[in-house]
Amino acid sequence: MKKRLLVLPMLLLSLILVSCGKTEGNDATGENTEPKLVGSLSEIMDSVYESADLSQDFRDAMAGFEAGEIPAESAEYLIGTADVEYAESYYSIPMINVNPYQCILLRLPEGADVEAAKETLLANADPRKWVCVEAESVVVENVGDVILFLMADTATADAIKASFLALGE
Repeated sequence: MKKRLLVLPMLLLSLILVSCGKTEGNDATGENTEPKLVGSLSEIMDSVYESADLSQDFRDAMAGFEAGEIPAESAEYLIGTADVEYAESYYSIPMINVNPYQCILLRLPEGADVEAAKETLLANADPRKWVCVEAESVVVENVGDVILFLMADTATADAIKASFLALGE
């Protein structure tokens, strides 16, 4: 009888501790704490490329890539729309587009609607914008306020997407 009386308070205490525990995605105040990428977009792009499982042919071709902040006059061509406001940008594209490829990182301003920006990018993506070639995959993902906008062949797109998303884990 005494054992049963001891088990009941222990079960009740366990239930209270479990129900008051920290849940994934929330901090102690109950606010959502989505992962946020730190560092410049250039550093983030370098990390993505470094850890991505890319073919040696692609890595060799990267020597001929142009990279940098998106110039205002090229923004609409590169991202497909002028309707996405961003605070910072970085692109990586081949200087000669024999293979349809572009990788763009956009950091949105604080408080921006990331999901709406992703939908706009996806809706306006043109995987056939290159002459005579077409990208197999269009990827629009985010980690916090940084959006990855990528058009490439499927294997390259999958490798870069996985590498980018791993930065948020």
